[in-house]
Amino acid sequence: MAGMAGIGRFSRRRRDGPDDPLPLHAGPVSNGEFVPAAANGRDRSIDALIRESVDESARRTGMDRRRFLQGAGAVAATLAVFEFAGCAIPSSSHPQAASPRGKGGRFKVPPPEDTAACEQALTGSEFIFDVHTHHVIPTGPWVDEAPDTTSLVLSMLPAGCNDSNQLDCVDRANYLHDIFLASDTTVAMLTDVPNSGPSNAPIPFPEALRTQQITAGLTDGGASRLLVENIIAPNVGPVSATLEEMSNAVATGPPAAFKVYTAWSPNGQGYSLEDPSIGLPTVQHAHDLGINVFVAHKGLPLVNFDPAFNHPEDVVAVSRQFPDMQFVVYHAAWDPSHVEGPYDPDATIGIDTLLAALDRHAVPPNDNVWVDIATLWRQLLTMPDQAAHAMGKLLGRVGTQRVLWGTDAIWYGSPEPQIMAMRTFEITPQFQEIYGYPALTTDVKAGVFGLNAATLFGLDPTAMRCGLTRDPLTANVSEAAELRHDGALPSAWQPHGPTTRRQVLDWLGSSVTNWLPF
Repeated sequence: MAGMAGIGRFSRRRRDGPDDPLPLHAGPVSNGEFVPAAANGRDRSIDALIRESVDESARRTGMDRRRFLQGAGAVAATLAVFEFAGCAIPSSSHPQAASPRGKGGRFKVPPPEDTAACEQALTGSEFIFDVHTHHVIPTGPWVDEAPDTTSLVLSMLPAGCNDSNQLDCVDRANYLHDIFLASDTTVAMLTDVPNSGPSNAPIPFPEALRTQQITAGLTDGGASRLLVENIIAPNVGPVSATLEEMSNAVATGPPAAFKVYTAWSPNGQGYSLEDPSIGLPTVQHAHDLGINVFVAHKGLPLVNFDPAFNHPEDVVAVSRQFPDMQFVVYHAAWDPSHVEGPYDPDATIGIDTLLAALDRHAVPPNDNVWVDIATLWRQLLTMPDQAAHAMGKLLGRVGTQRVLWGTDAIWYGSPEPQIMAMRTFEITPQFQEIYGYPALTTDVKAGVFGLNAATLFGLDPTAMRCGLTRDPLTANVSEAAELRHDGALPSAWQPHGPTTRRQVLDWLGSSVTNWLPF
């Protein structure tokens, strides 16, 4: 593709067949960082129903199955089945999520065989800023210095990956394809997973800057569509070394934000951001360096994490001490083992713990605490009522101007199905009336998709969108779609990480020492 030289290559080819990936699957899914619950018979039945609907709709349109699977019609068929399943199957196993007066969440989609109507309903022109994306550096030092991490990454690659170096399947080229050529994402934030430094980081900070530089070279006038975070682990080694690392990152970057995993360390011992010897000096140094966005992973318990330090209490408390900084709670403290229902101030895990912390520390809506919905939205969109509770609570309490779009791409493949699902999702008038949730209006969705993040990171959405009319990345979108339709590129729906319980357990089983997440 024009202008894409020098960033890697695509060498995979997939054949059309019954195992071609669906845009979205039912049942618990993972971004590879936690073990989801096992899929049950209901989940398998829903997936089978989705395939039946896709096959029948493709037959009615006379369209090639692969082409239909990769279009808006297949996404519409999938979302319609999720909504139907939520209505047709009682939710007695999830009483907290049950609506006393009807459904709470729904997808407004046309019949899947009406491809023109599906394209109109599921496409859009929003400014989309994905604040939570990933890839790896296949030739980085971590490949030799962290062999356990390398073996885990190799074991989680998609079955269709047959590159000579399999790590290439999750490299820059695939990242740029999935984010900018196979989705409507305008701007992305490149982040990393827990690590204690450049030797075991799948994306050392200098390499993240290199990805940013390469992306800028593929845009009009060198305007970057990519921001980067610097991941720090102040509980690993002397704090002074972390502070020095932060200073160096600002001198060479700077990063758009610093990110911490307070529940992680190689020995499984976490820490609190309120700790005067570890947490507070780190936040203070970020403040002194002029990096006013501080990100903390909360909730979504990762394997071998210290649960005592995975609660959002500390980040909310610290936000009161640094009112001129902005604090982002990745995953909104969501926990896949907790059913999201009406707000419960006594909950010990899940989104409600964040809301309760906001109340305890008197943090008003639309203040300096923000949330992203990465993985949360991908999992709950298959259960529309829970999705309505989660989105309704976050928008109502954290604030409509403080909820950020995140997808955990590229582990799930292209984020486009998640984008399409959000475009059509509604919180019903019943739930709005009963629980006081705000409506998911066009303006609210525009904020979530990107305008809120643009405010947070000081971007000009209008100027950036105008530049896209001449953007070389945008110019390659149609060609990339045709290559996918022809099988020269893998389906954009192909996940790049383990998403089912069996895949994650197989992945964890390949490690001979303590799990070092990637």
